[in-house]
Amino acid sequence: MSLPSFGARSGALELMDTQEPAVDELRGTLRELGLINRRLGGHAVTLEGMEALLPPGLRRLRVLDVGCGDGEAAAEILVWAESRGLAAEVHGIDPSDAAVRLSGERTRPGLSFSRRNLFELPPGEDYDVVHAGLMLHHCPGASASRALSAMHARARLGVVVNDLHRHPLAWSGIRALTRALSDDRFIRHDAPLSVLRGFRRPELEALCRDSGLPAPELSWRWAFRWLMVVRR
Repeated sequence: MSLPSFGARSGALELMDTQEPAVDELRGTLRELGLINRRLGGHAVTLEGMEALLPPGLRRLRVLDVGCGDGEAAAEILVWAESRGLAAEVHGIDPSDAAVRLSGERTRPGLSFSRRNLFELPPGEDYDVVHAGLMLHHCPGASASRALSAMHARARLGVVVNDLHRHPLAWSGIRALTRALSDDRFIRHDAPLSVLRGFRRPELEALCRDSGLPAPELSWRWAFRWLMVVRR
């Protein structure tokens, strides 16, 4: 097996970025991805970043989850916030109609979803924290910097990014895991490609610098995850 180049982010598009699966197919795909995510770092990275942004004495928390998928991360954030005694609202957005239909099945107070694009939110719609979990690597080229800048502009406290570290071991591991355990066409194609579209530390630092944002707080977490916090 020959390894691909890891010197630069892949420009290839993932299937889920180019094809809109049916709701039932997407449900199965996201269920499998959720299981993989929980076993390889999961939402703990996200919640660590959320914790880092909470100021003392905060009573209410409004969170925007960008690229919410089936809403699992948004639900986890809401449970975490409520466990800290916060009156919380978490709103997830995603450009996929099927994803928003799935996320909308998670009905509980404080949790809401809508089919919207980050760049088309109306002026004045701001949040305390904007979260992007495994979303930023879907943005090709300069659009990653643009997305990060747009998220930061909406955040009163800061931005939390949970995304992938581009590394040969991460690619080899997820490729072997998905080929052995999954028959899902999206997972077998997209999971290894996601790693190739992930980031090295200098690239994340450059995204903030190019956007004129504060220097990020960057931490590496198992398994091959970056936690990036960008404060206001």
